[in-house]
Amino acid sequence: MTTINKQPRIGAHLPIGKGLKHTADEAVALGLEALQIFVRNPRGSGARTFTEEEVDYFKSTLLAHDINPVVVHIPYISNPAAAKDDLYELAHQVVKEDLQRCSLVGADYLVLHPGSYTTSTQEQGIDRIARLLNDVLDNYTGEVTVCLETMAGQGTEIGRDFNEINTILQLINNQERIGICLDTCHVFAAGYDVSSEEGIVQVLEEIDRTFGRDAIKFIHSNDSQKELGSKRDRHAHIGDGFIGEASFKRLLRHDFFGTLPFILETPFEEIDRDIAALKKLR
Repeated sequence: MTTINKQPRIGAHLPIGKGLKHTADEAVALGLEALQIFVRNPRGSGARTFTEEEVDYFKSTLLAHDINPVVVHIPYISNPAAAKDDLYELAHQVVKEDLQRCSLVGADYLVLHPGSYTTSTQEQGIDRIARLLNDVLDNYTGEVTVCLETMAGQGTEIGRDFNEINTILQLINNQERIGICLDTCHVFAAGYDVSSEEGIVQVLEEIDRTFGRDAIKFIHSNDSQKELGSKRDRHAHIGDGFIGEASFKRLLRHDFFGTLPFILETPFEEIDRDIAALKKLR
């Protein structure tokens, strides 16, 4: 078995269109130390059945190369805060099913966007998210942790500030099965300055004041095409955006952030470039 002692672990989101076996081999070839995938169509609700052979290969390959954690991302169509009942029920079904699929493929975390309240109110949206998660988690017996992702704040998105995220967390019954994914592009776009040493100190102070450091399980590591506080979710390659390489170097070597996995969500076509960049900065 290959043992990786470096911290933080560097991972990336990889597609599974060619099957789990191909994804596992690709993760090894890219030198990943952590991995994120979808387990269904990212822009729909369709999901094919995985064969026992490909699941076994996927799990054994990642184990042999010490690639962990494994994160599953909920498809974009899922809106746990939806005001419309049909969309809300779809989100409930997808979260419930994907938790089971996480257990099947040996994933550690299921990450989801809190959603948008659209025609309702922020308070109603938060209530619907919490009710959905409580209903799913109260009936779940597996070991996967659900992580709410910090958001950029476009439109009626919930999760644009840490207070909103913390409000949801405090409403969850099963605290052992809930956590947070901090997305660097999203928090920067939402107005949290992770592009400077002083800004990172202030971000940590806000984390300590709200949900606390222990709630954060991993980091979506993305530069931002848009400026601080833009409320625009536009990922950029590491060093090509307004956050910049120097800031990722600070985060990767930080006493707290440097203990967390960094998982890239930059364009797949050049993902090797960003993996190399993070490893060099680490």
